[in-house]
Amino acid sequence: MTLTETNARKLMPDELAVYRDQGYVIVPDVFPLAELAEINREIDRIQETQKDTGRNKGWIMQLGLRTEVTRRFARDERVLTLIEDIVKPGISIYSAKLTAKLPHSNDICHWHQDNAYYNMHALSKTRMSTWIPLQDADETNGCLWVVPRSQKDGVVTHGPFGGQCPKCMGPADLMFDDAIPCPVKAGDMLLFHACLWHHSKGNQTARVRRAFIVSYQEATVPHGNGNQYKILRPA
Repeated sequence: MTLTETNARKLMPDELAVYRDQGYVIVPDVFPLAELAEINREIDRIQETQKDTGRNKGWIMQLGLRTEVTRRFARDERVLTLIEDIVKPGISIYSAKLTAKLPHSNDICHWHQDNAYYNMHALSKTRMSTWIPLQDADETNGCLWVVPRSQKDGVVTHGPFGGQCPKCMGPADLMFDDAIPCPVKAGDMLLFHACLWHHSKGNQTARVRRAFIVSYQEATVPHGNGNQYKILRPA
């Protein structure tokens, strides 16, 4: 058996309940650190040898199409098994990317919802993202902030307010009283609904903070974000 096969598990009932109520859940100890170190080295190789396609420095768009290593990671059976009770019937990949916070940067990703972007390409009832930190992520280096339960009311109006995201819910100083940070250790994984309000602040540390983000939707949706779309588990 491969490492992927032996480590696969489903979400526990309490984890699934948290996701359905809050719009997100943190799953601990999904990936060994040695595997994340390999992904980090692959990211270094991509950035050294391939044209930068990110909106922001250090970002890589269409990451699941870049190399065989990143393709496998975006389609990892451990992840698919974890999300199979959320994303159904079947699972397809919508898109994959790397987001980064460079050392000592004040790059802010303003408050937004992923479906404000994704709905332009395809509508989905179960679309969600997996946010996989390649280094420990906390408030000092740009972890994700979320508003629990904000996924319940659909997509709100977005506009061009600057920052790392081309359109968002408001300017950089927008904040919500019920917003909370989501510190996540390397090896853990944050799952969140595509309508959940979220944002990230800058990186106050001397080390880069990278996150491998893959978005999935039910396999019955006939297309996704261009050629990134792939049915991984048929309905």
